[in-house]
Amino acid sequence: MLKSQSTSITNPKADGELCRNACGFYGNQIWDGFCSKCYREVYQQAKEIQEGYDGKLSNSTSDGTPSPSVPSSPSFSNFQEKRRSNMNMRNPIRQMVNRAGSLRSTNNSVMSSLSHEEHALEHEAASKHLEIMTTDDARLDIKSQVKTFANNFHKKCANKNIQLDTLIQDYGSFRETLKKRLLTNPIYRDENEDLILRVRDYIERIIFSRDYSFIFNRIAIICEDKDLSIQNRISSLHWITAPMLDTVLNENISIAREAIYKAINALIELDSKTIPQGKIHSIMECKAFIEEAIRASSSSSGINADSFLPALIYIVLKAKPPRLHSNIRFLSHFSQPSGEQLYYLANLDSAVRFIELLQAQHLGLSSDDFSLYMRGEPVLPSKFVSLFDSSLSNESNNVQLRKRFILYHELDHHCEKFDENLFDFNRRLTQTVTDIKELLNGTYARFPNFEKLPQLIDIDNNEQIEDISNRTENQEDIIDILDQSTTENEYLPEPLAPEIVQQQPQQTNDDN
Repeated sequence: MLKSQSTSITNPKADGELCRNACGFYGNQIWDGFCSKCYREVYQQAKEIQEGYDGKLSNSTSDGTPSPSVPSSPSFSNFQEKRRSNMNMRNPIRQMVNRAGSLRSTNNSVMSSLSHEEHALEHEAASKHLEIMTTDDARLDIKSQVKTFANNFHKKCANKNIQLDTLIQDYGSFRETLKKRLLTNPIYRDENEDLILRVRDYIERIIFSRDYSFIFNRIAIICEDKDLSIQNRISSLHWITAPMLDTVLNENISIAREAIYKAINALIELDSKTIPQGKIHSIMECKAFIEEAIRASSSSSGINADSFLPALIYIVLKAKPPRLHSNIRFLSHFSQPSGEQLYYLANLDSAVRFIELLQAQHLGLSSDDFSLYMRGEPVLPSKFVSLFDSSLSNESNNVQLRKRFILYHELDHHCEKFDENLFDFNRRLTQTVTDIKELLNGTYARFPNFEKLPQLIDIDNNEQIEDISNRTENQEDIIDILDQSTTENEYLPEPLAPEIVQQQPQQTNDDN
């Protein structure tokens, strides 16, 4: 008893309530809701007053005089008034804490209400898959089975300690168990043949509307490196065209081009779907648009694997869908595709594997050309040989022709750089002439008596250039132009002629 009491005394925050005296510290039920400090102050004073009052009462009783009504101590009454005023006083810190708590509780209640409404809508949408059932017993049995499994499965998905393989195994065993129940239980005897498909859609809608993020995020973390490698591989193969894959797709035809764009968009939307059947539906949409593009590009009406798979590879290269490997693995573990859906899901997986193992011989290219394409360097097109009259059959001529093509590409690059530099030079020259004109005009404005220099020639003014060319046809015009700024030279005196002064030899005094 004493041990538990001492433990509770040393931990006054156990109740989580503030002191009744509004001092800011935490109170405790043992101290009647006060903190230790306020408890000592309040009850120590009250105890002293009570002891004094009892002593006076006992003295008066022993003397035989009646005890008059003793009023309460003024100090204790003042303390009670102060405590009530402190309790009624608005404490900003307490208000902030209470406001934060109320906001937090409000947000939690709003989020919980929104989640409940969302789950209710999902359950209502999922229940539409069971409306075709004839008996209510069968419908209720399926709902109870799915609800029980969904609750247990949600707890396992939220638990990070449970491995992904365990979730996959539990989901697969539940599907098999429910499938056997639908086939053997007599309450499902009068149902339609597509009952299994409708129950499949109902299960996926109930479970993955709540647990998709838990499951797919685990798969995405495991397959992150694989997804990045596929993305980088597709990016490095952006130069591949439809003829290189021997596909009949022709983007020059408007109908085929529009169908190709729709197939690309359908494959990109694969990652945004949260239900397995939604992802399967995106794959089937992509398949339908690819077939439409093949029919628009080719006159033959038949579509087989030899024409569909190359077209699918081309669509994957152009779409570059995010987290493609993670989506395929998610569908392989948690989807229940039908026969046709399973076939096209396998085609998508085969297209991804082909892209990962793609080499030069698969595209009909040499290893050197494939390396040049992968490095982003210029490659000699196949039609470039027809520009020459000679028949280039041996390897040396092909190498020489490739070198010529590279030189031509470099020359074209240098020509573009020369044009850019020439344009930049003209821009700088024009700016320099403009600056000089502004400087001279400012100088003339400051010094009006200063002799003006000849007007600068505007390089963009063709009239001035033609006028100067006409004035410089003969030598006399050239001299006039050169001397047009020295018209006052004729009034200057003649220059002084140099005079040679001969130095006389120094005479010596022989007399001395």
